[in-house]
Amino acid sequence: MTLTEKFLKPIRSHPYLLILGYFLVFLGCLSYPTTHFTSNTDSSFVAPTDSLSGTAQDVYEGIYGEAGKSIIVTVQVGEGEDVRVSEAASTFSLNLASWSQNHTESCPTISMAMSYYALAAEGLTSLGENYVSKDGTTTFTYITYTCPITNTYVSDLREYVNSNTNCPSPLTCGSTGIELFQIDILEGVESDLSRMDTTILPLALLTLAVVLGSLPIMIIPIINIMVTVTFSFGIMYPVTLLMQVVSFTPSVMMSLIIAMSIDYSLFLLSRVQDEIASGSSTNESISNMIEHAGHTIIASGSTLCVCFTGMLFFPMDMLRSVGVGATVSILVALFVNLTLTPAILYTPVGERLLRPIKCCSRLCCAEEGTTRGVGTLVQKEIEKEKNEGDERLLSGFEPMSVQERYDRIDAELMYKSFWYKMARVLLQPKYGVPILLACVGLMMPVCVHFADLQTSIGFDLLLPSQSESIETFDDIGLLFGEGTLSPYKLLFDSSTSATSPEAFGVMHEVIDELVKLPATNNLTSFAGIAYLGGTKIIHAEYVAGLDCGIDCGSNIPNPGPEEELLIQAARSLTALSENVNSPSGNATFATIILNVDPFSNDGTQWLVDARNSIDNLKDSGALGNIKVYLCDGAGIEYDAVTQVYEVFPVLITGTMLTVFVLMGVFFRSIIVPIRSVVSIALTLMFVFGLTVLVYQDGAFEFMDLNCFSKTGYISWLPPVMTFSIVVGLGLDYDVFLISRVLEFRLDGYDADSSVLAGIWKTGSVITCAGIIMGLAFAGLLMSEELLLNQTAFILVVSVLVDTFIVRTVLVPILLGITKRQSWWPRALPDETVNLKNGENGAVRATDLDNGILGKKDAERV
Repeated sequence: MTLTEKFLKPIRSHPYLLILGYFLVFLGCLSYPTTHFTSNTDSSFVAPTDSLSGTAQDVYEGIYGEAGKSIIVTVQVGEGEDVRVSEAASTFSLNLASWSQNHTESCPTISMAMSYYALAAEGLTSLGENYVSKDGTTTFTYITYTCPITNTYVSDLREYVNSNTNCPSPLTCGSTGIELFQIDILEGVESDLSRMDTTILPLALLTLAVVLGSLPIMIIPIINIMVTVTFSFGIMYPVTLLMQVVSFTPSVMMSLIIAMSIDYSLFLLSRVQDEIASGSSTNESISNMIEHAGHTIIASGSTLCVCFTGMLFFPMDMLRSVGVGATVSILVALFVNLTLTPAILYTPVGERLLRPIKCCSRLCCAEEGTTRGVGTLVQKEIEKEKNEGDERLLSGFEPMSVQERYDRIDAELMYKSFWYKMARVLLQPKYGVPILLACVGLMMPVCVHFADLQTSIGFDLLLPSQSESIETFDDIGLLFGEGTLSPYKLLFDSSTSATSPEAFGVMHEVIDELVKLPATNNLTSFAGIAYLGGTKIIHAEYVAGLDCGIDCGSNIPNPGPEEELLIQAARSLTALSENVNSPSGNATFATIILNVDPFSNDGTQWLVDARNSIDNLKDSGALGNIKVYLCDGAGIEYDAVTQVYEVFPVLITGTMLTVFVLMGVFFRSIIVPIRSVVSIALTLMFVFGLTVLVYQDGAFEFMDLNCFSKTGYISWLPPVMTFSIVVGLGLDYDVFLISRVLEFRLDGYDADSSVLAGIWKTGSVITCAGIIMGLAFAGLLMSEELLLNQTAFILVVSVLVDTFIVRTVLVPILLGITKRQSWWPRALPDETVNLKNGENGAVRATDLDNGILGKKDAERV
């Protein structure tokens, strides 16, 4: 008993039991885990271990406790009004502060809401001016939470802010913050999934139906997709309880499931239809389907999973979760297609799907065995002979078997087909070599831009372009400075006192260096006990201010302008010191608001330069016994992404070596993996080069489409996330084509004939698979998140290039050049079949003794 027979025996014996088991697990997953997977995802960054930001965060939390989350709420008055004296704006802000304190859940202390009005009420008007825009029309409330806040709370806060009752006209209110970004990302993911369910999936299924030529049999891929999505999402729910799963993982998984599940159904069902059309029994057809197409998708799927598991070596749960989700999707799709598909086909329903009754075939666009139209022609010919009755028998006509008819018609269609004629041209060196050089020559000018790829950690690429939070974020950047939402903390940690004259000297030394950098070229960027309101505070002034205290000037009835300035400075220093000085007095921090987005390339360059400046001061001994750290801002994200890109070259090398080994083992050849790795590398270079031209240089800007808009850089995620997918998809089609070519070569076909027959059998299937894959990923091009647009662009272009250029043009040319050496050092049988000998003249029934296709059906040499 062969391995295939052992695998199929329990399925053939108990198909209903297997289907029932799938149904029960399907219901179990739908009951809770599948439906709660998406809402349990998270897009926040975690500080990498052994990084500067991770160390700084640990030191800060050790001194001040866990840093709280924050949300910024803006309020804008009508044109020409002053928000400082607006009673409606003041009421909204103070009521918001009260609401936030009363609705915070499970917090050890209440939330803190800082605003102009709250500070002005305490006599800290000058400090409150930091919360008012220069034109005086807008102010914001900065709410800090000392505990985790739930999505429900964040949604309630947004609803409160957007309520016309709480924010009456003519006020305009908005909210933003990392937690709100999370909500908008989740809503974007849900929108993407809905779009794929209602638009992309039907188009992909329609394409599959056209190739298979049968509407009834489409019930199998539909069931497979439903089961795969439910099982995959259900499996990933407990994963979200063990590790961070990034919010766009469901979108990536959905695209992969649609693409791969339909591809696997296409490979399996087209093969079983082929077997049915050639006259094989149902059991034989299913067995051959698993033996050949099943082996192909196992080889492809396992290689794809190995590529995805490489993402587990990234030093970020965010990326690991994409690798886990993709691997789970592929494994579930493989398992479902290899078990549920034959189980359905073994039932009477499956028998009718493969061999529809006459009336059904007329009503439902289904013929028995419709692969490439061969089965349809066979059935029509048999029907015609039945109608002619005994006249053909009396004339001496000998009836043919279904297999004989199939071989003859298949040969006739092959010789007339586009695929055969194209392959004949490509296999001739005088045509193939110039075409190869022309293709590579046209691709190279794009490939060279691969080295120009520039990445960014900017939030504008991660968020839906039309989200409320990003619009408010942009408004704050214009009115208050782009660094307002994500300020840095410059932490000074002393072994003695952080408010001593020596400590003030160090703070002045450090800030005087940082003010030289472009993104903080003004002292107003810094706020702490040594610098306030753009003014340097010496130690004596600080001490005098604290001595005067928060009630400074309360005994002066009508202070003059100069006295008012001193009073405000004393009050501000006192209030500020309570917030920034540690309880022990050994540490303090200054807030730094950049005049650029901290997550932009200019912002990250400031971070690098600032760290270098601090290191230089430390090396020179200027810091004494005080340790200086840069906390918050874009530090965590920058360090995490930097570590990822340090690992990325190792992952690329490891993935390519793994591909080489696996392909060598599957095909027992050295030449096959060399050809695969080279062709995949060409695809990768072309795709990433074109991505640079589109998103960095604006090559498609004329189309005026958001998904192709020029951004000047590429989000850091798409290159590392799509690399494994592009490699895996390239291997998917390579394995499918090469497996069929090798199958014919082992059947005695010569080098060229095996390629000709292989391309005839797989050309339309690979093309359909590429179109389906392109449609599946094109759904993300309609996303409002530029991150997913760029990801989709890379995947769609790679699929189309691989489908229509690499696999169907370049690989056949390379096979034609290497001939017998294509499979070296694998042992091959003698060449006994030459298809080119049957090109001239019509194929007759009597020729079938010599044959056209297969060992018994080919022109012998």
